[in-house]
Amino acid sequence: MLNRVRSVASFGGVAWLLCIACLVAFGCRGASPFLAAQFATNIGPFVGAVGGGSSQPSTSSGPSSDSNIPVSSVCDLQANLRNIQVSIINEAQQQVRFSMTFLVSAGPGGFVSCSDEITRYEQAGYHDACTPGTCSTISVGCDTITLSSGTRLLRLDFGVNQGVVATLPAAPNTGTSFPQRQLTLGNGSSNIPVPEVIVFGNDDPDFICLGGDLTTQRGFVYSTPPPAALPIGKAVEAIRIQGTVANKQFGTAPEWRLDKTPNNGTIASFQFAAGGTIVATVLDRATDALTNTRNQAVWRVTDAGGTTVIFEER
Repeated sequence: MLNRVRSVASFGGVAWLLCIACLVAFGCRGASPFLAAQFATNIGPFVGAVGGGSSQPSTSSGPSSDSNIPVSSVCDLQANLRNIQVSIINEAQQQVRFSMTFLVSAGPGGFVSCSDEITRYEQAGYHDACTPGTCSTISVGCDTITLSSGTRLLRLDFGVNQGVVATLPAAPNTGTSFPQRQLTLGNGSSNIPVPEVIVFGNDDPDFICLGGDLTTQRGFVYSTPPPAALPIGKAVEAIRIQGTVANKQFGTAPEWRLDKTPNNGTIASFQFAAGGTIVATVLDRATDALTNTRNQAVWRVTDAGGTTVIFEER
């Protein structure tokens, strides 16, 4: 009997290890999102990435020739791949507020590792999410972000995180021209130094998750006009924002992720492209009875060459 128990335990351990390996490597579509969640928010170069996790700043002037090896540092990217542009369109009959936090690891071993790029990120408005060297974890709403490499975690805030009450006006009742807002830096530039992760939501009661369910953290909130800016209808939760880790069932995180293999011609459904453009559209579905089965916000992602790599899923 003891041998049988040992055999079963051994099999269970192997199965568990295989499941973990599958989640790390592929995300395991269809696997338990709660199991996958533990891998959802580590931020920093991947294990086995260019540089091998070295603590020395990168001195490379271009990407690796091996298209299957993830890039470990923005310093290893060509200049035209070091920024992204992001726009938001509102097709709803209500004004829309949104919350987006851009995060990136920095310092020796971080994604922003060379001094020139650190300076560029800081000048663009990225700032330390916590005191360097004293913390490795922060929370954005319910989402826990762990710094797995580097010495600093930098953040850049947009939307209500900047104190903006009504960000996008309501769409007109007729026509096809909708309000649009391109995210810009303090200097007016639309070229945003590329983050590793874009997180939706914050600690505000209108945006934080419900009952500890990370998939319900809200990225967009249909609202009355200011100064009240009260929520209207069903807020757009991460599970209903196309391309989030939660929406694609690779985990529970309310995040979009950077594609760190820009040379292999593929991109995951929850990733954006370095050097590319994101156009997010909030659909007119504040009171739509079908929002439990279809997206309320969609995105279109293009690469640095202008080729669409992810199409809208309305």
